[in-house]
Amino acid sequence: MADYTPSRIARQIRAYRDNGPAAAALPFCDALARAHVERVLKEEGVRWRQRLFPPLVPLWGFLWQVLSPDGSCRAAVSRLRAYLAARGQVPCAASTGSSCKARQRLPERVLAGLVRDTGQQLSEDAAATWRWKGRTVKVVDGSTVSMPDTPANQAAYPHPTSQQPGLGFPLARLVAVFGLASGSALDVALGP
Repeated sequence: MADYTPSRIARQIRAYRDNGPAAAALPFCDALARAHVERVLKEEGVRWRQRLFPPLVPLWGFLWQVLSPDGSCRAAVSRLRAYLAARGQVPCAASTGSSCKARQRLPERVLAGLVRDTGQQLSEDAAATWRWKGRTVKVVDGSTVSMPDTPANQAAYPHPTSQQPGLGFPLARLVAVFGLASGSALDVALGP
């Protein structure tokens, strides 16, 4: 079994980003096909209009931004422009405003739904020999992230009781369930 250290994962991401056909496309555009994303949007009760940035485009752009070396919105928009131009479509504006607004319209529950669907599919596609004694083994992991100290975040994610009032930042708690055979996230949750 390969050891998955941070440096190994970083090398895999760099290879994905820099080599072969993946460099000409956006990340996960095969796994997150239009029909798949639109089905999850409908299941979650999200309505959208066809515009320059339908829900699929900012989602792909966001995933590229996460994998990008500098992590900037500008680099993600540049990648989107190149992707749209390569497909013969009218590229979006070079400014990041429209892309950021489109991404803000994506509810968190849609992203969680996509994680669940994709993870479940990957888990089902895992070879039976990867299971432990024929069983699906799940791993749970959690963490916290500090939030900007805004009134909205303070209301949604109150300060931990271990902190004195008025000090520190609001904390969001994250938890994920992974399938050991596939390594995919099967469920995710975010809360106070």
